[in-house]
This record gives sequence, C-alpha cells and structure tokens, in this order.
Amino acid sequence: MHIKRVNKFLIGLFILILIVLGVFFLFHNLIQQTNTPEEQFDYMLEKPDDYENRDSFDVRELEDQIKEYWDYFRKNEEKKVTKINILSQQAGEWIKDGEYNIGKDIPEGLYLCKKTIESKDKSNPNLMIKRKGSNDVRNQDYYVFNLMVYTQLDKGDVIVINENTEIIHVDQFLDNQINQEGIFYEGAYKVGKELPEGQYFILSIDTDTGGARVFNERNQLRASVSRFGYISIDNDVAINLDDCILIPIKKKPVIHPVKYQGSGEGKGKMVFPSGMYKIGSDIPIGTYKIKNEVFSNITELSYNGYHGNETYSPGYWNWCGIMSGNEEQAKNLGWRKIEIDSHLNKKQRFIKITDFKNKISYQMFKGLPTISFTEQDIGNDVNVIRCILIPES
Repeated sequence: MHIKRVNKFLIGLFILILIVLGVFFLFHNLIQQTNTPEEQFDYMLEKPDDYENRDSFDVRELEDQIKEYWDYFRKNEEKKVTKINILSQQAGEWIKDGEYNIGKDIPEGLYLCKKTIESKDKSNPNLMIKRKGSNDVRNQDYYVFNLMVYTQLDKGDVIVINENTEIIHVDQFLDNQINQEGIFYEGAYKVGKELPEGQYFILSIDTDTGGARVFNERNQLRASVSRFGYISIDNDVAINLDDCILIPIKKKPVIHPVKYQGSGEGKGKMVFPSGMYKIGSDIPIGTYKIKNEVFSNITELSYNGYHGNETYSPGYWNWCGIMSGNEEQAKNLGWRKIEIDSHLNKKQRFIKITDFKNKISYQMFKGLPTISFTEQDIGNDVNVIRCILIPES
C-alpha cells in the first residue's frame, strides 16, 4: 500500500509538472505572438563600444559567381602600375602638401590628385576640403584613395593636402588616354572625355570586404554595392573608382548563383548571396525565401568549411534585407527597401517594408519571409544586403 501511494504521488507530480510546463509554453507563445511588429525591429539609438559589426562577404564566392573574376583582378593590378608610371612622368606644376585658399593661393577648377607614396596612417586623408570657408564638418570633404581622384575646387574653398599627395589643375594635364580595352579599371575619369556616359556594371576588386563605391568630382557617393552592381553615369563631371572597376553593360560577365553551404532552409540549393542583381537577367523571375546571412568576412581562398550564420544585434550597421536600385526603380517595384528581422531562430518572422513614398508597413510570415519578382519587374535592380535569396521550387 505504501509503495502504491508513492507511485500515485509521483505520477500525480509528473502530471502536474507537465501541466505547468504546458501553461508556461502557452503563455510564452502568447507573449511572442502579442509582440508588435515594431518591436521586432527595435534598434539601439547609439552604437555601444562593444557593438559588433557583421558582414556577409566570402571571397570564395566571387570566383563562383563571376568565372572571369581573377582575370579582371590581375588586369587591374597591371593597369595600376601603368597609371602610376604615366602620372609620375607627367610634367606640369604639381601642388604639394600644405593648406591653400582656392581663388587666392591657387585657381578654382577641376584638379587631378595622385598619391605619391603609400601612407602607413590610413586614418590620415589624402585631401581635406573645407567647402566655401565653412568650419562646419558637414561642409568638409575627406578624400582617402588608393591611386588617383578628380576633385572640383570652388572659389572660397580651403584645401589641405597631406605629405603623400600632389594635385594638378586639369588644364596642365592631358586626358587620361590609357588603352582601356573597353573596361575602366581603378582610377579617375572625366565623364564624356575619358569615360563615355551610359550604363555600367560595377565589380569590386577589394578581396577583404567586397566593397565597391563610386564617387564623383565633389566626393558625392554615386553607388555603393557589395561584390557587384550597376550604375548610370550621365550628369557628373568626373568619376572616381576606388577598389572597383566599371564594365560597359554590353561586356558584362554572366552572374551565377552559388551552392549554399549552410544548414536548414536552402541547404545544398543554388542561392543568390549579397550583391546587386538585375531582375530577368542576373536573377530569374519567381518567388524567393529571404534568409539572413550574417558573419565575419572570409578573406582567404584556402578557408575550408562553412562560415556559420551568427546571431547579431540589429541596427543600421547590421542591416539585413533588399533595396531597390534607385528612386525610379523603387516606384516600379512599389518599395524602396525590405528589411528582415534579426530573430534568426523564431518560427514567426517579420519584414519591414518602406515604400517609394517612405511609408512603412509590416508583414508577418510563418518561417522565412518570401519575395516574388514578376515579368513587370524585369530590368529593375535589387541590392541584396547581408542575406541570401533561396529560390522556391
């Protein structure tokens, strides 16, 4: 009798524990379901000292996506040597380090700037321009470049040139007529004279971050992509390429998907990682699952294995999602950007949609969110950032 009572007590206790656990998980799920969509995208207002920036660049994927990648890379290195030799032999009055008032010390106009020696201090800009004499940091331009840039200097500006840099007025410098073979390698070009107006494919030759940025003569950012993307050049005086090359659309290489090495959704499938894709040519029309792909950069071709998908704190610095190519394309697509939440392991996921009028809405999904590209979207560009697109079968 005593043993039976003990057994009944243990069974009852076990049932009670199950009931308590069931109530707990039910309550926990109800709390999760009552979270507002806005709470899924809560950001830190200020970036803490211990905040970790994540990325999604894997250098091994470049040669998988663009079969000719290393040919472009080697050719760019050769062209850089050629340009350095041409710049070093160029006659004329090169202006050396110092501070100069534009219109008083030196004339206004377009200047070609070259790096003379490699600086060990990467934080020291080659040029610093105080626009129209203002001390406001918002009116100052900082140029840090690998080889050469064009810059427009206006009367009233003040320019500070560091000891590793020299500049020359374009009136004293012949057009940069280096045989480009139809491709514009790293450097600086006057639009219309050295580089024709038109549509170009941007390809990064930065094997550490995959970053590619294009600036104009006033240091305004004209394009910023990871790995590759597109740009339309028309109204600028000059274009500066740092860590990237421009390829005319007619000569653009084929963009391939890559085999996903991760686990879970997408395992073993051919997916589209970070980069800017043209719908209908680089990425087929259809429906795709959007999956966060956030990790520290892989910069070694010899690296073995999968890099891993790490948890991260959301915010501007770790933004994951898709952006439209430009304002016109945002109107065509109906949205400017689509952000995916940072809750990697939740069954309930959200996306934050910003339309072309900057109106924000949210959409909930059971599992990974999806996006569909239709025939009406063909020709538009989509910039995939810190995530992958997995085709639905």
